[in-house]
Amino acid sequence: MRSLKKRRKHLLYGIIIFNLLILACAHLPCYLDKKEMDRVKKVAIFPFRNLTKNPHAREIVTQIFLAELGKSERFEVEELGNIVDFMVEQRLRIGANLDRPRLRVLRKRYKIDAVILGNILAFGEKDSLPYINLTARMVTTDTGKIIWKAFIEKNGDDYIKILNIGKIRSLNQLTTIVVKELINSMG
Repeated sequence: MRSLKKRRKHLLYGIIIFNLLILACAHLPCYLDKKEMDRVKKVAIFPFRNLTKNPHAREIVTQIFLAELGKSERFEVEELGNIVDFMVEQRLRIGANLDRPRLRVLRKRYKIDAVILGNILAFGEKDSLPYINLTARMVTTDTGKIIWKAFIEKNGDDYIKILNIGKIRSLNQLTTIVVKELINSMG
């Protein structure tokens, strides 16, 4: 009888500690200017800069970001084709910083309030688990001010609840979850 009470007590402590760890790790490092963010209605997502050895990372992350931001209905999202045409016209490389005159052209031509730029720092497997590391930022087209930026680094084990339930085994699935977390950090 006594050992049963002890087990329950230990189980309760274990659950409390586990929940505290989950809450402590749930915070996503980011910066958000809520007042400026509330003014943004339409955004353009520029192709993410791929700093990995995976040649498909840019296309996968950019497309998932476009799809998830569109699903969230948080902003109206400009067509990627228009953004690529703009980059060709302006002779912009992927990952290049946008100066204020180019931001103003985007604002005038496409009625875009802000642009989202990002870097893919890691995209692949690490210790046989999917692994991703991204940075992203949102810049207004009128002032060129950064109004949101975030950093996220996750692997497939980061979502385990208990006994491998919740473990992510696919890089695309992990990317979708990570992108949703980034979008949720926008406020």
